Formats: sequence, C-alpha cells, structure tokens
Amino acid sequence: MTKGSLLLVDDDQHILESMTDWLREQGYSVDAHRTFAEAIKAIGKTRYDIVLADIRLSDGDGFEVLKQCRDQSPDTAVILITGYGTVETAVEAIREGAFDFLTKPLIDDELLMAIDRALNQR
Repeated sequence: MTKGSLLLVDDDQHILESMTDWLREQGYSVDAHRTFAEAIKAIGKTRYDIVLADIRLSDGDGFEVLKQCRDQSPDTAVILITGYGTVETAVEAIREGAFDFLTKPLIDDELLMAIDRALNQR
C-alpha cells in the first residue's frame, strides 16, 4: 500500500528522475511529467493526493498547474517548487491556493514534512 499518490512536474529531466525514484523509495505512488501540457492531461485523468510542480516549465508555469488543479481537482494539495524563490513569489503562491512553497535545492526532510502535512490535512 502506498502512502499517497503524487504528480511531479519538472522540466529538468535529471531532477524529475531522481525525485521520482526517491519518492517511490519513500513509499509514494508517483507519476512524473516534464511539461505543463502533460501535467494538465494527467490531472484530467487521475486523482492525485498531491501535485508537486516547478514554477518554471518550458511550456507554462506552476501557477497555471495550481489553477488547473483548483478547477479540476480542488481536493488535491499543490506544492510549488522553484530554484528562484522570493518572498513575494511565496506569498503569491499561498494566496493563489498552494499548500506550500519550497525552494531548490530541496532538503529531503523538508519535502517529506510538506507532503506529510498535506496528506494529514486532507
């Protein structure tokens, strides 16, 4: 039995693969996609507990992923991730409905705590 279902969206192939493998090792069911378009298609087909989305994607952004999640799957928690975090961006993310906002490089314990909090608040 898995701890929860996650959708991971990041256009960096190395980060996507390493995070997917690591999260699966932690006991989560993970679908991974590199583009905004693929992520939106996945959200339309599958119900996820949590979506982890990079803010900067090659064909869109994490804020649009957040908006689509709120519209199509309002019970799904969205955690936005960025390598270019600012206080203003974090505040905007939370105002727009993100469950949490994390900056890269991600710290394993910080990510696990955010995921666990999101799952426990469902």
